[in-house]
Amino acid sequence: MTAQNFVRHRIGVDVGGTNTDAALLSLDPIKVIASHKTPTTPDVTTGITNAIREVITNSQVPLESIECVIIGTTHFVNAIVQRSKHLRRVAVVRLSGGRSFGSSCPPYVDFPLDLRAHLESKSFFCQGGFQIDGSEITPVDEEEIIKVSQSIAENDIKDVVISGIYAPVDSSQEKHVAKLLEQRLSTVGHSVRITLSHTISSLGFLARENASILNASLRPLAEKTIYGFQQAIKDIFAGYPCALYLTQNDGSVLTAKDAMKVPIRTFNSGPTNSIRGGAFLWDAALVETKGSADQKGLKSGNENRDALIVLDIGGTTSDAGLLLPNGLPRMSSVMSNIAGVRTNFGLPAVESIGLGGGSIVQTSDDGSVVVGPESVGFEIRKKAKVFGGDILTSSDIAVATAQGSSKLDTLSIGNPLLVANLPPAIIEGAKKCIKEMLEELIDRAKIQGGNIDVLIVGGGAVIVDLDTPLKGVRECRTVKGGEVANAVGAAISSVQGVADMVINISNTTMGEASKKVQAIAVSTAIENGAKQSSVEIAEITILPVTYVQSQARIIVKAIGELDAAKINSDDTLADGYVVEEESEPRNASESTNNSSGIAHKVAHNISFQDYKPHIEGDEWKISITDLDFIAVGAKILGCGGGGDPYIQYLKTKTILKNSPGCVRIVDPYRLKDSAVVGWTGNMGSPEVSQERMEGDETKLAQIELMKFMNLSKVDAMIALEIGGANGLVNFSVASDFGIPVVDGDYMGRAYPTYWQTTPNVFGSPKGEALMPSALASGDGSFMIMSGTKTDKLADKALRAACVEMGSRAGKAVKPQSGKQVQEQAVVNTVSLAWRIGRAVKMEKNISDIAERIIEQVGGHESAKILFEGKVISVERTLRTGHTYGILEIEGKRPSHAADQAICRIPFKNENAYAEVETKDGSKEVLASVPDLIAVLDAETGFGLGVPEYKYGLRVIVIAISASPRWTSTTRGLELGGPGSMGFDEVEYRPVGTYSCPRSVIEEYGQRTA
Repeated sequence: MTAQNFVRHRIGVDVGGTNTDAALLSLDPIKVIASHKTPTTPDVTTGITNAIREVITNSQVPLESIECVIIGTTHFVNAIVQRSKHLRRVAVVRLSGGRSFGSSCPPYVDFPLDLRAHLESKSFFCQGGFQIDGSEITPVDEEEIIKVSQSIAENDIKDVVISGIYAPVDSSQEKHVAKLLEQRLSTVGHSVRITLSHTISSLGFLARENASILNASLRPLAEKTIYGFQQAIKDIFAGYPCALYLTQNDGSVLTAKDAMKVPIRTFNSGPTNSIRGGAFLWDAALVETKGSADQKGLKSGNENRDALIVLDIGGTTSDAGLLLPNGLPRMSSVMSNIAGVRTNFGLPAVESIGLGGGSIVQTSDDGSVVVGPESVGFEIRKKAKVFGGDILTSSDIAVATAQGSSKLDTLSIGNPLLVANLPPAIIEGAKKCIKEMLEELIDRAKIQGGNIDVLIVGGGAVIVDLDTPLKGVRECRTVKGGEVANAVGAAISSVQGVADMVINISNTTMGEASKKVQAIAVSTAIENGAKQSSVEIAEITILPVTYVQSQARIIVKAIGELDAAKINSDDTLADGYVVEEESEPRNASESTNNSSGIAHKVAHNISFQDYKPHIEGDEWKISITDLDFIAVGAKILGCGGGGDPYIQYLKTKTILKNSPGCVRIVDPYRLKDSAVVGWTGNMGSPEVSQERMEGDETKLAQIELMKFMNLSKVDAMIALEIGGANGLVNFSVASDFGIPVVDGDYMGRAYPTYWQTTPNVFGSPKGEALMPSALASGDGSFMIMSGTKTDKLADKALRAACVEMGSRAGKAVKPQSGKQVQEQAVVNTVSLAWRIGRAVKMEKNISDIAERIIEQVGGHESAKILFEGKVISVERTLRTGHTYGILEIEGKRPSHAADQAICRIPFKNENAYAEVETKDGSKEVLASVPDLIAVLDAETGFGLGVPEYKYGLRVIVIAISASPRWTSTTRGLELGGPGSMGFDEVEYRPVGTYSCPRSVIEEYGQRTA
């Protein structure tokens, strides 16, 4: 009998920290034949072998009928978290126009210090990289790469990352440099593993480079571990062909060979496997109980129904993930943090709360019953009342609820008599609390309103009373096999192809551009092993690029069924692999031979409550703690725009580590009237800065302007805008010049255009206050604009030049005198950002952060909480280079807590106004520009930028009174009011009375007359 005569089977394995689960599925019909749970072993492979052998024995299926084994494992992410001795040092070759871009944020700049000490090797800043339009920043310098190869060989470096600017859009330079290195090193007998950043993740340079470093550090361990998997499969199947795959965190698979090259893609695949496996079991149960149509293909989603939430309840926590109708888990849209490292590597969007089978039930002071977050955890069989302990848990409540019903027999938990006399009030109170917690969790996991199906899996599923309807839930159920849903999810993994491109749409339609990217995604999925006939487009995301005309980022994900028969089993393995000798464990203090010169010292925790800024004379010397506060505050003052200050924060942090005290802040009123004060900032797209990190553009623009104006020096610098990234730009510029930064700025917030600055408010429509201006590309190009007919033409002309410089440039503007700064600037805004950030960092009760912010900006006479609720809709469109859209929030006004309403916030890069609509259809504008409207993440208290707005976020909207620099004159309101953002129909009404921020220097320094 040949293999073709057998029903085909597949085995899925999920390796967790405690247990290793295996499930064997038949493929025709698709169903679970056998499953097994066994303890995870220290070497991982033994536990996998035990689990696979057990399901084969139990099922009695022929070995030759099993076409593949698919494994999901936490082994590699655990190695990073635990700082394993098996991690290797990694050198980084950056293709960034030499040191033109990002040199102040070198590789490893934001790694935790202990991990940095563990991994860092040499870094090389080389020619190369691309602009957003596809043109080269500079060509690759082959002679330079030859010198790099010599250093790699001399230092016996074995693992290298090549990271090029815009490599995900054009990978040719990364591939070329890799080929050059391999060729050169082979001539001296030196082998090296090379990780190319474009193979790891998408746009977002530093985060992609970080992920690439983690990946490279794991490759030797991955080779050894996966080789062990390979040998185990060969032993188990005794000569019968069986392909080996590993699961990725998006629900797709990697061949063993590919997993050895990109082990980071296996991170966090467990939650995805659980979500997809649970959904598969849900559909299988429907087939069995309702006679639904036969399942076809290994998709875990039923396209005839809506998305499904899979709720995994353990002993301590409950995790909710959403499976979309396309069969894919919803992925997180925010930066992911892996073992303290910020990456843009996609992870499943999982919402969690402290509720599980071991959650402790207590009565609060007001008599209400509270469940969790404290838990007895793995000691439940010792401490829970139903097991003879003295602690009341949620499992005790489940058993007590089932007393006298048939459910009691199915629970099989402890001795029901031990909880037979629990007070009814405690039982009902706990059930109510659990119900409300689950409803809140489910609501957070949704991406749209309305009811949704919910599947309960996990060992703690018993705490859910399925007879009591949950708000927002259409059907809630458990399923047979839910305890091994993760292994089932591994077995049904699909194959994906992703294309992420920035397309010029000036000569094509958006539809044609989208089709081009779709074709690439489909082709990639087929190359990765998908059945050609099964490939479908699962997701299309089109993102406008702010401030950049005719450019759109298009991301397409294609999905198809794994064609294991198409790939020879040997092609998935890595024959001939030689196990390397184990390296000795490294001490974290061991020399790293790193190129940054930064000492790897473990930072001591700082008490924010006791911290006081350092004032020396009339100057405030910024510390890293101050910088942290200011960055958080600047993001909030950006009012949704201004760009993320994170890169500027890292740049300045590096400067302060090398030269503590070199960034100094001065009071504007201590400037001499004749002082010459420069002002700079970045112009262009914040999205570009996330990929082409800033170099010295702003400083170079300032130097070029000074040459043009015959200025030998400036006495101080002041920010163009305090909101967003530009709020921190002048810290590095002033430090390089050896001069201070003025405590103030020319917006008091962030605005989308150059003419929306207070010097222009005090100027005229001719724009003389804005001229002359200088632009610097950062890689050798400059432009001086000496005059303009109008202030708005100045912005248009400079922005056109900025596009030619890669859509991001440094800008410097005609300096002002100290007297002009005092009369025209919004003063003490660095202090304001510091106070807001400090309030966010200090307040432990997240729900009170908005109130703490309001206290810092002058109290309720100057600011208000406008609205609290959940984002239910976000619309975005690109017009004239700006991102327009509307954010919709469902919730309540604090002043009308009993009334549900909708708050809409139209934006033009920044939030323009906030309008509330009540159930009866009446509308009211609550606040508008120039007042500051900030949207806070209700779970962290941090400010949200417009690109971060997404369905399901819990948010708080606050408004802060604008400076009289904007509100006291007709021209100020013309330039900064609702009409300036395109909303002429909205009438500005002040949200309160402006309160000038208190100077940090004044409060903490010893002022002299």
